[in-house]
Amino acid sequence: MSGLVLYGVALFFALSAWHFARGRRTNPRAIARYSCYATALLAAALLLLAPPTVQAADRLHRLGIAPALPVLLGDTLRIGAACAIRLLAGVLRDPELPRRAVRRQLALLAGVLGVRAVLFVAAAPGLDASDLTAAPSAGARLALAGYTAAGVLYLAYCLTALLRQLARLARAAAPGRQRSGLRLLTLSLVAGLLWNAWGVDDVVQAAATGTQAGAEDALCGVLGLLCVALLATGLGTTVWPAAHAAVRGWLRAHRRYRALAPLWRDLHTVLPEIALAPASRLPLLPPRDPQFALYRRIIEIHDARLILRQHLDPRTPQWLAAATSRFPPSAARADATAEAAALAAALERAAAGARPNPDTPRTAPAAEPPHALGPDLESEADHLAHLTRVYATCPAVAEVRARARAAAPSPSAPDPDPVASPVR
Repeated sequence: MSGLVLYGVALFFALSAWHFARGRRTNPRAIARYSCYATALLAAALLLLAPPTVQAADRLHRLGIAPALPVLLGDTLRIGAACAIRLLAGVLRDPELPRRAVRRQLALLAGVLGVRAVLFVAAAPGLDASDLTAAPSAGARLALAGYTAAGVLYLAYCLTALLRQLARLARAAAPGRQRSGLRLLTLSLVAGLLWNAWGVDDVVQAAATGTQAGAEDALCGVLGLLCVALLATGLGTTVWPAAHAAVRGWLRAHRRYRALAPLWRDLHTVLPEIALAPASRLPLLPPRDPQFALYRRIIEIHDARLILRQHLDPRTPQWLAAATSRFPPSAARADATAEAAALAAALERAAAGARPNPDTPRTAPAAEPPHALGPDLESEADHLAHLTRVYATCPAVAEVRARARAAAPSPSAPDPDPVASPVR
């Protein structure tokens, strides 16, 4: 596969690792943990072993670093991913995998890495473009061949273990999407085994010529693409629907959160005390948890509305009647226009520093009719988003705001006797 394709595959594995990591936080299971380890290590390995990355390693000579070091690191990460695959096979067979089984696999991993490190040093390899070349002696060629063979055998061992467990689960699964996904994942491992078996050609080439090709031949590239395509399709059938739903929910909550920004910003400017907690991120960055941020923003808006009940202006209905005669709202916007106008007028009085009437407590029903909250967070967010759009764009509301700003009393003057205003 070309370098750009390998970078794309690495991105796919990185996104899969991110998804498994999120699943591990919400449902800490060994399956999600080892799946996350395997995909993250594979993503890092592919980034290091891609031909453009290996070719760029020639510049390491200037820093006094062996140019073949990225190849060693990439191969090491790939072997680590294979170990995670082997442990994943173990937890698929036994969810309560004994610690001694984990330690045994880790000990085997350490042994394989140790043997490969010794053989790598004995081969004293260099780089020729993207090809790994051993020292000219026969011992160095055999060391490079042994280094490659150890990786091929260990990968075959780990992939075979996972293949057996996935085939067993596919046979036991009921007909449907899960069985289809498991079968596709099983086929991807078969293609992966064939892809890995083609590495025997690299072993023979290393022993004969002392060179391990960095670029893959046509058949090896086809097997790699087939493996990745089947893996992506299998994950798309079994894993990614839930991930797609999570991403869609994140985007929907983020869109609602942003839709409330104009109203919240004006309220927060006049009433900074409504903020439940100071922002711990840059303003332009999206919130880490937009669902919680949306809930908090709704609470802060309602807190501001409770405070503004003390500043409701009894002249708002007259101002609104005059404004709507010039700018009549649609039937769908009539209620929201009245609500937004009363809110804008009260906000202007609060911004001017007008002293609230002490005879009007915040929760007095005469000051504002009780607000009927929506049945869930989404419906309440949709109502406030609609209110925000009217508040920010309706010319009748803008005219009421201008009149309230012009008529706002001095800070020492109390509010007039409040009259019921059409704030929802």
